[in-house]
Amino acid sequence: MIAIRFSVTFLLLIVLSVTQHVHGQDKSLSEHIKRVAIVLDSSTLSSYAPFDLGFGINPEFKVMGIGEQSHGTSEFFKTRISLINSLVKSSGVTKIGLEAPFAEVENLNAYVLEGKGDLPQILKSFRLFNYECKEFVDLAENVKHLNKSLKSPLTFFGIDMQTPFQALQNIAESCNANGNATSDSISKITEYYKLLDNEMYNHMFNKQDFAELSTLSNQIFNTLTKDKAACLQKDIILKSIDSYKQFLMLNNPENDFQAQSTLRDSLMAENVLNALKPGEKMIVLAHNGHVQRTPNTYSKSMGYFLAQKLGTQYQCMAMTTSTGYYTAFTPAAGKVTDKNPIPDAKVGTFEHEFSKIRKSMFFFNTSMVKKQHGSGTLPDKYKLLPFGVTNQPFVSGNLLDDFNYVLHIEKTFGNQSFYLK
Repeated sequence: MIAIRFSVTFLLLIVLSVTQHVHGQDKSLSEHIKRVAIVLDSSTLSSYAPFDLGFGINPEFKVMGIGEQSHGTSEFFKTRISLINSLVKSSGVTKIGLEAPFAEVENLNAYVLEGKGDLPQILKSFRLFNYECKEFVDLAENVKHLNKSLKSPLTFFGIDMQTPFQALQNIAESCNANGNATSDSISKITEYYKLLDNEMYNHMFNKQDFAELSTLSNQIFNTLTKDKAACLQKDIILKSIDSYKQFLMLNNPENDFQAQSTLRDSLMAENVLNALKPGEKMIVLAHNGHVQRTPNTYSKSMGYFLAQKLGTQYQCMAMTTSTGYYTAFTPAAGKVTDKNPIPDAKVGTFEHEFSKIRKSMFFFNTSMVKKQHGSGTLPDKYKLLPFGVTNQPFVSGNLLDDFNYVLHIEKTFGNQSFYLK
């Protein structure tokens, strides 16, 4: 009888231990993060003070991808300003890549370095409304001010190819010495793009329109090459031509969504590598889904291609949030609003674990957490909020594998878009 009672008790202890182990994994992950996390003072975001991340970041990087969970979060913009101030000081960063078109970003450089142009109009030319907000104006002005104290000024460069207009304008203006034929052809094709604005914005050219655009474009390229135009000796023109060719590649209607997504990210990675010079370090600002070092839920990511080429010299940081609001075009309202709710962090998501830490803002190195957590069970989902409002905010993935670092802000708000009414 005693032996039977002992066996039953022993079995109960085993079952209880296993049950606690299984149900305790979620808690243990948050505890492991808490042990290595650097708690940050979220109240300092308004002053854009540099973060003290201690030894959290490996200084051996050449390219640091800094992501954001949504394009419409005020605190993410402010955090990037503080990170820029930190990494310029600690790592000697001299370039900032933007998820924006190459030629248009060159106008931003002219503003930051020489005070040329109207900043709101420059941002409008990006054709990406998320840049048209007070927070990005503050970021640009911060870089402009920071340059006054630097021997080598910070410059921006565009890694994307979403619009053809400034690239075509650069070619037309610089090739006038070659006669009016080239500039007339460029004027014609520019007007064509204006008529197809919606198709261009949504990457939905039909095959006939695209064939005509390709024919007109090839005529321009052939004329420039045949006449050996003097403008082809200018770096800005060669890069503008390359950028426009990438735009055409991206919008080829033969590509399905996945092929288009992979092509775009591979081209962005190519543009980053082309901008990287020996001895330089740079930051690249883009969505979490682009900077992650693994394929994202849709396709291979820019970060995947960069990691393939640079190895550990490419590092990336995710910015995440658990609750609050973000700015995006809201279909129900028919306009841009800053009251789109951040989906709640549910059990089984990384954001749920982050909320358990009960800190408004913190940073951690994912390799340190993996070492702490060992083979313990992990959440299998996290949020990936795209350009607009989505009904599928959670995607499958492992933040600890996808990123080198995570900077979490528990509650966030929509950015101050110029389109809010």
